[in-house]
Amino acid sequence: MKRIGVLGGGQLGTMLAGAIHDLGAEACIYEPDAAAPACARFRNVVNAPWTDADALGRFFSSCDAVTYEMEHIDTRALKALETGAPLLPNVSVLETAQDRIHEKTFLERAGLPHVAFAVVRGRDELLRVAGSFGFPFIIKTVRGGYDGKGQAFVASAAGLGPVAATLAADGVYLLEEAIDLALEASVIVGRSPRGEEVVFPVFENVHTEHILDLTVVPARIPPELAERLQSIALEAARALDVHGLLTTEFFLSRTATQRPAMSTNATAHAPSRSVAVGGHHVYVNEFAPRPHNSGHVTRNACTASQYDVLARVLLDVPVASPALVGPGVFCMGNLLGDIWLAQGRRDLDLSSLRQFPEVIDVVLYGKRDAQPRRKMGHFVTQAPDADRAIRAAKAFRHNLLA
Repeated sequence: MKRIGVLGGGQLGTMLAGAIHDLGAEACIYEPDAAAPACARFRNVVNAPWTDADALGRFFSSCDAVTYEMEHIDTRALKALETGAPLLPNVSVLETAQDRIHEKTFLERAGLPHVAFAVVRGRDELLRVAGSFGFPFIIKTVRGGYDGKGQAFVASAAGLGPVAATLAADGVYLLEEAIDLALEASVIVGRSPRGEEVVFPVFENVHTEHILDLTVVPARIPPELAERLQSIALEAARALDVHGLLTTEFFLSRTATQRPAMSTNATAHAPSRSVAVGGHHVYVNEFAPRPHNSGHVTRNACTASQYDVLARVLLDVPVASPALVGPGVFCMGNLLGDIWLAQGRRDLDLSSLRQFPEVIDVVLYGKRDAQPRRKMGHFVTQAPDADRAIRAAKAFRHNLLA
């Protein structure tokens, strides 16, 4: 029996481990937090820090292949491994995705669409550069941000001072042009070492307070735009030489950027580059070389889920091209800890499900403590059209909060 290692025991690692088991292999989990969901569900678990080179070495040596469910892993110990199972996607891909400067400079070098950006080192350089870069912009930490963490919107010169005051005097930050955002989308690509490539349908994503709220598939965009997003995502996966999964997140705007090429003394900078198609201007926001929150919907909406595809790549099983199953439209909604807190219960009350026949799946992750804004589960609705799928999703979640 083959053994596949998964770095991380959260909900993504748990669902991936299930797909690995479905193919007759054994999933092995490496997770520092003994209370993580996968640790209660699978027997082969190593609880050790990401910096423990010896524990990681033993883990890799016991596996046939290893992957990861998140980017926030210290790569120094991974790079020190000289023997053991291959890491898919490799360390180079992981390092690109976990560093916003590396990510943006990769997009620029690869000729892929991106917003204008600049790198500033410290508060003084930020104050010097901001005016020539132009307002509004978003300032981001280089590493560690997710769900809106590690970033701030700066609308004008008047708002710069308060934001700058919160920053480390010697920190390194990324400035990104703020665009007139019309729609967010994501595309997941799977690639195997044997040369197989599959591309999932385009997911339309709606965020609330920077956290993914709803995912709709098929996305409500013209076919030529969907095809272009898929081709850009595949081009990016090839350029990064990804073996495994790569999720490309897109920003779409109805208007082209008006920002001119910068004459700034920032440490590094680049003007925007967009792709115009279907009445939209397309920009790549960021990459995730792993299963993605928006891809939960593939478990119901596609003939093969994102977890199935990655499991096949890791096990060297032929990869099937995922297609939408029908009929109608699917909508995935996140369930945050706020719902558990509103109900005042440790176990979520799902008795209202009988009122919502459009809800075809509910997945609770088994996280021990409910916290505001913490992803605790998700659900999927199916309806003849997007409006009805979205209405059903919002009504079901509102009922859980009531």
